[in-house]
Amino acid sequence: MEMKMKDIMTELGGAFAVTWLIMGITVATADGTALVGLGMATLGGMLALGIAWMAFSGAHILPPVTWMHAMTSDDLTDQSMWTSTIIRLITQIVGAVLAAILMVNLQPEFITYETAFPNGQEAYMAGYTMTEAMWVVGGLIAAGAILGQIHAKTDNDWAMPIAVMALAGIVNFESASDMASMLMNGTGDAMAVTVPWLVDGIVIGIGALMGMKIDEMIATADDASEE
Repeated sequence: MEMKMKDIMTELGGAFAVTWLIMGITVATADGTALVGLGMATLGGMLALGIAWMAFSGAHILPPVTWMHAMTSDDLTDQSMWTSTIIRLITQIVGAVLAAILMVNLQPEFITYETAFPNGQEAYMAGYTMTEAMWVVGGLIAAGAILGQIHAKTDNDWAMPIAVMALAGIVNFESASDMASMLMNGTGDAMAVTVPWLVDGIVIGIGALMGMKIDEMIATADDASEE
């Protein structure tokens, strides 16, 4: 399905609102640093995300959710579906950029990118061994399977926001915001930020697809045993 201008603006508005109100910005305080924002893993963040999904109906807002929808679509060869997926992912970054511009002007004591990552984000990623990286991938696949099943099996507006809150420590739902920060600060860490934004989302989508296929296999086996 091709995206219309209304769909794009809805995605843009949702990404802007969630980046500003939930993901927020880190500022310097007398006691160190503090997040000006609700946070993804909090009750307030969960409630705000649920309201955002209701208000911006049809918007995915979070890149992992977009990949989950893409990988579990009826036809993975549908070119218009992939075009819409790319547009959504880019629009989410644009919304995050606009939110970041607003936040840095509202919060002059914000922590700069250079302060947060003085040696670049590559330095923060270099400590993973291959074994640890494989476990991270396995965790993302499992998280994707759980997220996909919750989305497919529950008919409740609050199910997905609760799932996002529960999985926020495992899945980087803030990857569009990370991309926005990187793009606004010289793109020096382009690979270190872009690869997780892309690969983590794809792995979440693969996990959702695997969960869907396993569920279908179990249902088929149950039907066969009843015959």
